[in-house]
Amino acid sequence: MWDGLSHKTRERLQYIRQNQIMGIDKKAIFVNTASQIMVRFITLAFTLISIKLLTNYLGVSGVGKYNTITTYVNFLLVIADLGLFSVTVREISKNPHNEKQILSNVYIIRLISAFLMCLVAVGIIFFTPYRHDPEMFYGIMIATGFLFFNLMGSVYDIVLQYRLKMQFSATAEFLSKLLTLAALFIIIRLNGGFLWTASTIALMGFLIFVFKWYFGNKFVRLKPQYDKHIALWIFNLSWPIGIVFIVSNLFFRLDTMMLFVIKGATAVGIYSVAYKVLEVTAFIGSYFASALKPTLAENIDHKKEFLSSVMRKSFNIMLLLAMPVTVACAVFAKDIIIFLSNADFVSGSPALVFLAFTLPIIFFDVLLSEILIANDERKLFIRIAVFILIFNFIFNLIFIPLYSFMGAAWGTFVSELVLFVVSLYYTRKIVPFKIDFSGIGKILIVAILTTTIAYILKLSGLYFILSIIISLAVFALLTLIFRIVTKETLKELIIKEKTL
Repeated sequence: MWDGLSHKTRERLQYIRQNQIMGIDKKAIFVNTASQIMVRFITLAFTLISIKLLTNYLGVSGVGKYNTITTYVNFLLVIADLGLFSVTVREISKNPHNEKQILSNVYIIRLISAFLMCLVAVGIIFFTPYRHDPEMFYGIMIATGFLFFNLMGSVYDIVLQYRLKMQFSATAEFLSKLLTLAALFIIIRLNGGFLWTASTIALMGFLIFVFKWYFGNKFVRLKPQYDKHIALWIFNLSWPIGIVFIVSNLFFRLDTMMLFVIKGATAVGIYSVAYKVLEVTAFIGSYFASALKPTLAENIDHKKEFLSSVMRKSFNIMLLLAMPVTVACAVFAKDIIIFLSNADFVSGSPALVFLAFTLPIIFFDVLLSEILIANDERKLFIRIAVFILIFNFIFNLIFIPLYSFMGAAWGTFVSELVLFVVSLYYTRKIVPFKIDFSGIGKILIVAILTTTIAYILKLSGLYFILSIIISLAVFALLTLIFRIVTKETLKELIIKEKTL
């Protein structure tokens, strides 16, 4: 079959076949990650506009209440997820011929869990101080619509993730955000008040479901179907991962909830603007890590050497993705806070700096967690998650009363760092990868040089958005100069692989 082909072509074909045998579609991972990031960056612009609208309309206390509601609903969202997303993607990757049967049963489990969690969400309100605050009480009840519809839409995320087509999911979120932003703008112009503002949370969930249903149906048409054995099999696999996600999500949102209880809505309002910047940029790393799910699941048992190489390169990519955000937030924290809100929130800029340096560690932790999921380390995963939650709770309990939202920011940074050390220790026992200190060193040098240039631009008085754009361009140029991203690497990612 090689007759008549040039030596270079034969080498290329052999290289493609080797990658196919190993079970990794580099182009699909690249397109899946890059397209999501591109769409999400556009969505990010709308998110930043909505933050500006909300901070100017609701004020510090109102924003604190609004973000407490979204934190509460998103936490319950993770509880109701039950770990189904990660486990189902993993099991379909191993058993693609059973995809529709598995998904139909997951649909039923998701429908039941979504309905029950909405009842729980409303029921809990009656046992909290929120029941005495009409805005919090009715706001949470309204926001449960987001909880239900977002959970149902996540079934189609499984369909798209397995096929590495999550750009459609990102597009669904983009369209939903655009329409929700339009609704928020109209409500504010008509002075609709806090509860009408909170209704946009539920509207967002409904639109996400509609668009994900539309895109997901292009690949698989799902109907609810119950098979006792399959449903129990999926549930038994997923609930330990679900517990981990619950604990991890509680850890990720615990600071906001404790801050609300200890220091009140005003402190949450100031902190939430800084925290929102971290939250809306964390998607970059999670998208890349999620794109690796099928590859890790298919090769975790018998391709450890191959996965060692994947993890080594992935660490560099994660750091490379995180550092531009870290540099921009570290240098222009105050400008970003004022741009997203107003001068009332500017005291949160030091918290943004700490959270910016937390971002690369979060990216690493997300990447390492995928190894634990792929290897089905349920018990270990739970132990690590519970340990970090307890550590974070104790840290916040000590430092939030003393330092308010800055204590919360420190707690996030230190907890993520501890989680990284623990996760690295255990994941290297599963996949014995080595960290590429040379590559990471180059990225850090590039980041330091970019930070220096960013500070010079800041001192020059140039408008901060233009300064950030120039700094990012410098960062990209330096990555090429230091050959962190080479022409060969780009070709390897974008050349279309053909089936032989």
